[in-house]
Parts: sequence; structure tokens; C-alpha cells
Amino acid sequence: MAKENAIFRRNGDKMDYKCTAAVAPGDIIKLAGGLVGVAETGGLKDDIIALTMRGVFEVESTGAIAQGAAVYLTADGKVTATKGTNTFIGICWAAAGSSDTRALVAINVGVAPAAAG
Repeated sequence: MAKENAIFRRNGDKMDYKCTAAVAPGDIIKLAGGLVGVAETGGLKDDIIALTMRGVFEVESTGAIAQGAAVYLTADGKVTATKGTNTFIGICWAAAGSSDTRALVAINVGVAPAAAG
């Protein structure tokens, strides 16, 4: 008989987060290891809030983004298809044109492209 090491605890779509600064509902929080979460509520420094860890979110965007393309979060909180120094957060769920100001993004989906070497 196999030894059971894993015990189910949660579905994994929510994560407790201790705010390191003030957070507003809908803020995208970058976590260690390359994951992101979306704040369900606001909170002040040291408050514990819930982050949604998966799903499709409408996010401010910049530039055209093809459906299925890797998307990255810019320093000003918008998503883009440009990697640069931006943080990978998921994939574009539906194509966004160059004049669109918002895009649908599936967070924590896909794999960040490997660094060129």
C-alpha cells in the first residue's frame, strides 16, 4: 500500500496575504517565486487579506496583445506583451488591439519564456 503524504486542505484559488503596504481591491500583488494574486478587498499594512490566485481578469493594457500571448505587468500596473524588465503574470485570454486600453488576462497560467542565452 502506498504511503499517503498529501492531505487535501484547499482548492488553491485563494491565498492569505499579509499586506506589506496599503492595498486596494483589485490590486495585483507580486509574490515570491513569480506568482501574482489579485486583492479581493483592501487592507492596510499588516492586515491579512485574500488574494485570488487564478482566473481571468480585465486589466489596463498597453499596445496590441495577441490571444494566448505571454503578458507582463509594467511598473505602472498595466499589462503588455513586452517582456523587458516587466513581471510575467499570465496569458492574454482574448486578443487586444493597439487602441484597446484593457485586456483579459488569465493570471498564473502559462510559463514565462526562458531568458535568452
